[in-house]
Amino acid sequence: MLLFVCLGLVACKVKDPNEDKPQQQKQDVIDARESLLTGHASVSLTVVNDDLTPLSNIPLTIAEQQYTTDNNGQVFIDKLGYGNHAITIQQNGYFTKVGILVNHPNSTTTQIKLHAKPATSKSLVFGGDSMFGRRYLDPSLATMGTTIPNVSDALIRPATAAADSIAITKDVAPLFKYADFASVNLESPITSNPAVVHPTKEFSFFSLPDSLQGLTEIGIDYVGLGNNHIYDYLQTGLEDTLLEISNTGLLYSGAGLDEFAAFSPITAQLDTFNLVLFAATSITGKEHEFTYVTDAMKGGAADLTNAEYVQETLEKIHPSNFVIAQMHGGDEYTYSPSRFIASRLDDLSTQNTDLLIAHHPHVAQGFAVYNNVPAILGLGNLVFDQARLDTLLGVTVMVELDSQTQTVQRAFAYPIFIEDYKPRFTTGFLSHYLLRRLAEFSDDNITLIPRDNYAEVYFKKAHATKRNHKVSVEVNSQTPILDLREYAPSSAAYLSAIEVTNGTLNELTFGRDLMVFGDFEDWDNDSEAFEISRWDHSSNSVLPCTENPHNGIQALCSTRDEFDNTPSIIPFRHTMRVMELTDENFQPMLSKQFSLFGYIQSENGGKIESLLTYTTEVDDLAFSQHQVLISEGGDRAWQSFSHDFTLPSDEFTLGQKKQPPRGVKLQFRHYAPNKGEAMTRFDDIAMISWQKSVALQNSQWNTDKMHGYDFLKVSVNDTASLTLTFTSLD
Repeated sequence: MLLFVCLGLVACKVKDPNEDKPQQQKQDVIDARESLLTGHASVSLTVVNDDLTPLSNIPLTIAEQQYTTDNNGQVFIDKLGYGNHAITIQQNGYFTKVGILVNHPNSTTTQIKLHAKPATSKSLVFGGDSMFGRRYLDPSLATMGTTIPNVSDALIRPATAAADSIAITKDVAPLFKYADFASVNLESPITSNPAVVHPTKEFSFFSLPDSLQGLTEIGIDYVGLGNNHIYDYLQTGLEDTLLEISNTGLLYSGAGLDEFAAFSPITAQLDTFNLVLFAATSITGKEHEFTYVTDAMKGGAADLTNAEYVQETLEKIHPSNFVIAQMHGGDEYTYSPSRFIASRLDDLSTQNTDLLIAHHPHVAQGFAVYNNVPAILGLGNLVFDQARLDTLLGVTVMVELDSQTQTVQRAFAYPIFIEDYKPRFTTGFLSHYLLRRLAEFSDDNITLIPRDNYAEVYFKKAHATKRNHKVSVEVNSQTPILDLREYAPSSAAYLSAIEVTNGTLNELTFGRDLMVFGDFEDWDNDSEAFEISRWDHSSNSVLPCTENPHNGIQALCSTRDEFDNTPSIIPFRHTMRVMELTDENFQPMLSKQFSLFGYIQSENGGKIESLLTYTTEVDDLAFSQHQVLISEGGDRAWQSFSHDFTLPSDEFTLGQKKQPPRGVKLQFRHYAPNKGEAMTRFDDIAMISWQKSVALQNSQWNTDKMHGYDFLKVSVNDTASLTLTFTSLD
């Protein structure tokens, strides 16, 4: 006798054991994607200069294969596999080109532009916060102690630390390797003897000496040590760090065994002139017995809050040198400098400096000019083990320096996607999403021109040609959200003007997507094609699908049949957090108004629900869960859905730290159909944070400022007609 038990269900359907073949719909999806993964196409691309003149006899590396352009500047590749392929071009007279060749049925790269590098120009490349410890050695760690982890599934194993670390940085290596000078912020002690850890610091970590090869092998020349982690293993750890760095030949500044050494800048000779590099931190740790910064009695990092000593140090440097000051401070996970860091940037710009660079927030923050001195406000992460969604996109910046005038001509900003702790270059929407945001949070002296996988940055205003694209849109009370992605000519364009040509609008609000990875596309330059890494699709019922996406090349599919007694679960891997924004007076602006938005399509689909969990910013402590009906199922062509919600007030808190509600987690649930097989597709999902009200003047609004808003909430009583103008820069 067989006993069937269905807990919590009114009825239990039992599948015929003879019906063990895959669902036909699911098998069709698998076959279509497999055909894409194994597919290929012949590709022809042209290499051109700034004037779009084809360049002959240019060597290229594409997908680790060598090619050379012909007399027409062209390269022909027969049967190149579908996917994204890394491109590197290193040619005298031009800046190193690192890019991504996109090859799939809907899009293929056809032209690559090289930027001329005058004989007097030097390329200086700056990467963000870097370390090779903690979760690189043990994925379960939040902080490190006095033992060296040796975990089988870790990215770095002690016995192979050099090779493992080189593998982590290899996908971004060419940009650093071919630069005239390359720098990162090394935010970790270096030791193989972690005997004494800081006794009261919440997060401490170290990297193994062999892991420095992850930096030296890609051509790093200098590491900044003026940060709040360099003293995690106290004086002995600092001694080990300075010794191990010196043994590799890397230059460093920003920390030392005494105050004089910590504040002393380092000089790097670059042909006919010198770079002088100074580094310091404002995160002093003075609340602890053992501070992070040096003083008269011990070593540590240089103290940026010691303004008199900083000024004295900088003004002693001979004015014939090019002085780069790197400062580490501000508030973590914020999008613009804190009041203190902004004031220090302003002060240091008058103290014999030529270039200013900020670190610490783990979020890229844009560009500025202080008293005619260019500033990179925040690079975010380069090699770091944070899984927070807002830290996954950093930026690496190549600065063009004229060696004769010792002035910055421009910069090239390369978005970095840190995928499972490994840095990658990006292209397409993912690249443009970050670049438009960087432009938005840069000051008005900056012109940022997005390209395919990088941006040209000029430290002067209005240094670009504008191209406008107008679209007419009808709105009514049933269409409260305009998805600007549907109307923009490209993901590099931004909405620059709104005109109400008929009717009256009650309210307009700009919204920004905080999910970022809801398009299910693959935008990076690693060797895995068409991956979807930020969603959990490990279940047999959830799979990437390339048949009939809403946009692009891929969607995410869920399958169910009438015999399934549980829903298909589709979780987004990350908590989406309230953006920590400030106004011009550095006062916080925290918007807790959200909309879950996206597109679904179904064939005999089952019911779709979303589960929203409101959480704290850190530790994911849950305040409440909310099940939301998205679709009743059935046969549906692609259509949008939305659900508005507001996080609870900050007066409610959880945990010992009394954390307010600042995050939301998401999963979708797809239930079985009443009969037969079900297929539902998800695409272009967004978690919209409503952030900025739009004030119309005479039924119009316009801006010259590029921004990262991709959604517009429209309040209208009846109907209205709008003309939207999108602007692209060149």
